[in-house]
Amino acid sequence: MSQEEFVEYWLQKATQDLESARDNLKAVRLQNAVRDAYFACFHAFSAVLLEEGRSFRRHKEVRSALHRDYIKTKKIGVEWGKHYDWLFDNRQKADYRPLVQFEPEQIEEIIKRSEDFVLEMKNLIKL
Repeated sequence: MSQEEFVEYWLQKATQDLESARDNLKAVRLQNAVRDAYFACFHAFSAVLLEEGRSFRRHKEVRSALHRDYIKTKKIGVEWGKHYDWLFDNRQKADYRPLVQFEPEQIEEIIKRSEDFVLEMKNLIKL
C-alpha cells in the first residue's frame, strides 16, 4: 500500500467510526458512542500524521503530537485540543470505570463536534 492509500484508509475508518457513534447514540449505547467518537478523531488525526510520514504506536503519543505540533503552532484551534482531550479522558472512563454515565444530548453534541474535527483534519491533508 502507498502512503496515500494508508491515509485514505484511516480517513475511511474515521467516517465509519462516526457512523457507528451515531448508531450507538440512537440505540442509547452512550459509552460506545463516546468510544466511537474518540476513535473517529484518533483515526482522522492519525491520517494527518501519516500524510506527513509520521506515525505513533501509543494513543498518548498521538495526543501529544496534536498539542505540540498542531495546537501550539496554531495550525488548528485550541478548541480541537480541548475536544480531543475530553474524548481521550472520557473514552478511558467509558471503557475502564464502572457506572460512568453520559446524557444523550451531551453525546449528540460530542458526535457533532467529532464530525467537525474529522472535517478539519481532512482539510489539513493534501491528497
